[in-house]
Amino acid sequence: MRRGWAIRTVAAGGALALALSGCGGGGSKDGKGSGQGNAPAKSAAEASAPAGGWPQPENGRLTAKMCGLLTDADYAKYGHQRMPQEDAGPAQDGSNTVYCTYMLGDQLTLGLQKSAQGAKIAFKQGLDRHKDRLKGKQSVLASNVVQGADESWVDYSTLGGGPSEYEVEARRGGLTVGIVLSEVPQHPDKDPKGMLAALAALVLRRIPDVGKTDTGIVHQVKYVVWGSGGAALQIVYSDPVNNKSVTLKNVRLPWHKEFPMPDTGSQPTAALSITGAMGSPAGVLGCEVLVDGKSVQKKEPSAGMTFCDAMYHS
Repeated sequence: MRRGWAIRTVAAGGALALALSGCGGGGSKDGKGSGQGNAPAKSAAEASAPAGGWPQPENGRLTAKMCGLLTDADYAKYGHQRMPQEDAGPAQDGSNTVYCTYMLGDQLTLGLQKSAQGAKIAFKQGLDRHKDRLKGKQSVLASNVVQGADESWVDYSTLGGGPSEYEVEARRGGLTVGIVLSEVPQHPDKDPKGMLAALAALVLRRIPDVGKTDTGIVHQVKYVVWGSGGAALQIVYSDPVNNKSVTLKNVRLPWHKEFPMPDTGSQPTAALSITGAMGSPAGVLGCEVLVDGKSVQKKEPSAGMTFCDAMYHS
């Protein structure tokens, strides 16, 4: 079973711009192509809402009912036959995410972060992973293709399935929308890139208010290292947002690093740590970790090296 935050699409270059302008998937009135922040008019051919309206979050949570935001008719409009649904349900990691998978690999994924900043970070992480996985393979990456989104991209599939598999991901505020198309469309005149960009825009129109209001706090983490000697031989710090360790060499002192740490709800604690080492035992170093301007760990300068660590509970 394939699960991800993406939309798979076809065709590149000028064909994309032409397809988007024709099917409402992207582009702006001035012809520059971004279309970001503009609410597109409802297409005359757009499907009518079901009885009770399009499914919306319940008590702030995305549900499997929201798999119904796209219908078989929506896909058929662009020449693609979507296969029967294989699975639908929330993520198992506690995040506010729902996966909708279909036979042969078609997929719709919705994710909702507590803040736009959190979704922005998740969007960037997803794009970085995509670029890493397609390194050395074909790519037709295009950005800002989904109308109504703050940011979006479309390319061949992250899974590297070849020119018949494409994906797109869009973010509006705290909401991310991903769609995967695993097969080329049955209609030879239709462009999968334009089709998937249009489908993503359709989802955004059907849940117009979702993701526009922050419901969580974005904390600010700050690492500080100071001391004598002018420079530290090495500084190593943990990045809780990207869940990785970062090493810096020959760092001028004093030094500091700041970054946002959104409250995701699925990761209630974060490990914060920083280590500094001098090139000679005569030098001294001190360190401090602050969250929202409040010190959570501080070490006064000591000879040779310093180390600060803390577990932060959001």
